[in-house]
Amino acid sequence: MTSSHLTQTLQRTVFTKKVQYGELDCIQVRHPFFSADLLLQGAHLLSFKPNDKNDWLWLSETAEFRKGVSVRGGIPVCWPWFGNPDRNPDKVQEFILDPHSAPAHGIARAVDWQLTAVNESSDAVELTLELPEVDSQVWSGGATATIVFTFTKSGLTVNLITLAGDQAVSFSQALHTYFPTSDISATRVQGFHGLAYVDALDDWSEKQQRNDIHFSEETDRIYTAGPLQTLVTPEQTLELNCNSASAVVWNPWVEKSKRLSQFPHDAWQRMFCVESANALHDYVTLQPNESHSLTLSLRQR
Repeated sequence: MTSSHLTQTLQRTVFTKKVQYGELDCIQVRHPFFSADLLLQGAHLLSFKPNDKNDWLWLSETAEFRKGVSVRGGIPVCWPWFGNPDRNPDKVQEFILDPHSAPAHGIARAVDWQLTAVNESSDAVELTLELPEVDSQVWSGGATATIVFTFTKSGLTVNLITLAGDQAVSFSQALHTYFPTSDISATRVQGFHGLAYVDALDDWSEKQQRNDIHFSEETDRIYTAGPLQTLVTPEQTLELNCNSASAVVWNPWVEKSKRLSQFPHDAWQRMFCVESANALHDYVTLQPNESHSLTLSLRQR
């Protein structure tokens, strides 16, 4: 969608308009029941607030809105690979032309997606975006990606759809959601008891979760996940429902926070990530013209 087509589309909307965040175009939704901010770059949801309550997403206080730079916070889209390329299964790496120099978390985060549809009603807003043609010099998978955001007064749903082209393709992906908390030590994640995980901070060793997840040190784990997780913070309790079989739980803690971009040194106390993913053994393989959807929904409990 060209800039003029985007402007024409949004001229016909009631609750949705385009604004500027630094160098980046942002689709701003202001509905009587909720609000949301969505960058075209990366199809990156920055904010969702139902009924003027607390934001359900965390955005760094030092976030930078620059072209070609992924913003810290919200829900970054990691596609068509998750994490460092060379940590992906061989089948996924086959389509990454140089796994040792390709960027972490894929190529979808730093390019502008095209807003192709806006559907508004008295109780919901739905935004559909498509990823432009992928540079075949970086990734040879030949698949396309579409993402649909649905906002209502009761929550939000994100649906990332991958459509294979005329060849089979394997890929990994994640909706890298950042959540806010006023106190990381009083935060817990339920729904992982008894499940296996890979500890990326302990030589990628396999372990088993006992009880709820609490945060008391740097955490970087890839879980074999069930469909429902409950996120408990001092402010609110959210239910995260996802159709994938893996999830990533992350908090950088004290020392790593000092090395991260767009991240105040003390921000580890105010955020955590629970990322709905198809990672490690849970990667996706599609045959020609097949499609796959990674879907998450958030609701307040």
